[in-house]
Amino acid sequence: MFRFLTLCTITAESTVWYLLQTLYRIVIKGFFLIKTRRFFITRLKFLGDVILTLPAVRLIRQKYPEAHITYLAARPFDELLAHHPDIDRVMGFNLSSIPRQLEVLMKLAAAPFDAALDLFGNPRTAMLCMLTGAKVRIGGDFRGRRLLYTHRINMDGKEVTAPAFHMHYLEPLGIKPQPVLPRLYVSDEEKERAARYLSDLGYTDKPIVGIHAGATWPAKMWRSDRFAELAKRLSKEHGVQVFFTAGPADLERVNRISEQASVSPSEPRVVGIRQLCALVQKFSLFISNDCGPMHIAPALSVPTLGIFGPGQPDIWFPYRTEDGHHIIHKHIECSRCGRDFCDDLRCMDAISVTHVFDRAVQVLRDTKKI
Repeated sequence: MFRFLTLCTITAESTVWYLLQTLYRIVIKGFFLIKTRRFFITRLKFLGDVILTLPAVRLIRQKYPEAHITYLAARPFDELLAHHPDIDRVMGFNLSSIPRQLEVLMKLAAAPFDAALDLFGNPRTAMLCMLTGAKVRIGGDFRGRRLLYTHRINMDGKEVTAPAFHMHYLEPLGIKPQPVLPRLYVSDEEKERAARYLSDLGYTDKPIVGIHAGATWPAKMWRSDRFAELAKRLSKEHGVQVFFTAGPADLERVNRISEQASVSPSEPRVVGIRQLCALVQKFSLFISNDCGPMHIAPALSVPTLGIFGPGQPDIWFPYRTEDGHHIIHKHIECSRCGRDFCDDLRCMDAISVTHVFDRAVQVLRDTKKI
């Protein structure tokens, strides 16, 4: 009996001790680990690609609300991340300045990171992740640089939306993909400056439709004369104002379109990324080719029409129709070819002005702008 009672006492003490240890690991130790966890995330470029990583950042913040998150992007794409509540520190990487790059390298080597996520996957970013000293380094299963990661992600050719692709990189952190969309943020001061800018150019309180007629690749550009006709019809038939946005390489083309349409209060101008975000936030609708600026508007909750030709809208336009976002695309036998240059452009020619105009009017009516 005595041995039995002694055994019971030892068992009870062991059970209590085990529970206390478990409680310590889960509640006390776990609390401090989560509270001090530091994440390094990088997607160097480009504009739209950086925006499409933001759902993954949101999921990290949800899982680890007390974490410190650093995001490294190439200049000027780092400007997109200003005021973002999920990011504690934005680091700009100057690709044209070796001294500035060395400054970043020194800062990374000195910072204590627990996990590093390479959402770009080139040799440079793989080395940057290695330099952080993070014990957990997550990247793509690419030849050579895969050796610099502790966890390698291989999608095996599976096609998913761009945000979902990046979310799969979170699986080693115990985070599963969720239906989260990108968000950008504009400060009140930036909004006020944008309002003054538009007023100075002659824009009024009437609805403004933004049009981005440029793109990095020629095959992704809808015909110039069709953009001009679209702008003219929106202005004359529904009284909306048109604002043409343009990048430095687009300006000559967009100026010709603006002159042909003769509806804009002023000629197109190139503005910086922060000002572009603030201006887009003032639009009632944004119509764009398949390019980086197209992604700014949905991330600011501005209804968007994305015009697709050779691209893959099911991957690069993850936005919801219930939020006013629509894919403009005509399927033909060579659709989704992915070409950057093409002498045919049947996919683009299949998209009529009436098709885009009718969808634009529908969105403006649904949102009670006209």
